Amino acid sequence: MKWLNRILGKEEIPSTVSFDGIDAWLDVASESLFRGLSTNAEQSYEEIRDMRERLERHAIELQDAEPDENMPAQIAKIGLLNRDKLVKHLRSLTEKISIPEQTDYKTVLSFYEATASNVAFVVDKSSKTIFHVRSLFSDEVKEVVSDLKQLRTALDQLIAPIKGKERQIMNLERVPKIVKEIKEQKSRIEKEKEKVCEQEEEYSALERRIKAEEKRLNAIEEEEEWMQFKELETELSSLKEELNALESDVGRLFSPINKALNLLKKQDESGRHTLTPEVRRAIASILSSPIQALGEDINGFLLAIKNVIEGDASILKDRKRDRTLKWIDHLLKSELSSIKGKHDGLQSRIEETKGKLSELTILKDRKQIEQSIGSAKGQLTRLQGEIDRAKRRIVSLEGELGKKGQLLLGALEGIAGKKIDVEFEIGL
Repeated sequence: MKWLNRILGKEEIPSTVSFDGIDAWLDVASESLFRGLSTNAEQSYEEIRDMRERLERHAIELQDAEPDENMPAQIAKIGLLNRDKLVKHLRSLTEKISIPEQTDYKTVLSFYEATASNVAFVVDKSSKTIFHVRSLFSDEVKEVVSDLKQLRTALDQLIAPIKGKERQIMNLERVPKIVKEIKEQKSRIEKEKEKVCEQEEEYSALERRIKAEEKRLNAIEEEEEWMQFKELETELSSLKEELNALESDVGRLFSPINKALNLLKKQDESGRHTLTPEVRRAIASILSSPIQALGEDINGFLLAIKNVIEGDASILKDRKRDRTLKWIDHLLKSELSSIKGKHDGLQSRIEETKGKLSELTILKDRKQIEQSIGSAKGQLTRLQGEIDRAKRRIVSLEGELGKKGQLLLGALEGIAGKKIDVEFEIGL
């Protein structure tokens, strides 16, 4: 604090100050701005104390004074009533004048404002009262009025060193508040930065976890059981394709008679021709699913339908009738049972392959790892969003901090009346 002692000795306001040293700087500035305030205040306090005692004494003398015997009763009555009011106001005033021990500008200014306000209240409130009391007790009132004037003069003398420095005082009052706001803002920024650091550590941990899980996933895909799984998966896919192709072939095999069967169905539903339950069932089965119809008495179905068409020439036109009957004969000659057997064989092999796949634990392990990776990546995305938002908040807070720093500089320069350099811990 050697620099402070030197400055205090010279009573100069330093042009450079550290942020943490602003309180001491304000003390130096106050001492420089209000040079002689302490000595003046002590003298003024003494004068005001004397004025208070004189006012108390003169108030007592006024209270004890007796009016002239020749004074008209009505005037005496009014004067005495107003005297009591005036004495009451004076006693209230003297009780409120509490002389402070401190002589700094804040205490001086506060005492001045409170006391001057109380004196003004008594003078303004008692102007009419004084007029009435003066008619009875002229000398006593004269002393009281003189005391009040001298008290005002002493108060004016008290703040003489402060007069004309209202702007500096305003800035002296602003600086502590701005400093507090800057400290709070810096604290918020530090907390946000700490939070970002924690989030970034969590982000890195998630990245390491994802890499470890991906490594496990790669290791799984190199195991013999995984190779077996891929072979079974390929086999299952191939069997399904073959089954689909077979079912498509069966559908195409029966498609040439579909129009004729639909016509028979409509004629039965309209009542134009009545089909037997057996024929009705055969038509419904073939139209619904030819591949399923193969699992029933397909030849019986076809023969029943053929008999209906042959038995009634009016059911179908000659050309369509001949074509339908010809294709039914083609189907009857086809090895439909072998197609059904092949279909059943493919379905059996598909179920068998599915069973083998379900017995492999490696697929379950792989799914768990993939789910773990997916979950971690989701957390990674969420965390990245939080980090980005936090960084934007930090930028915003630092911008506000910069503005507060400029406010502080402006206030300090308003006090010193010159350029001030503040050494901040962080750039503002």
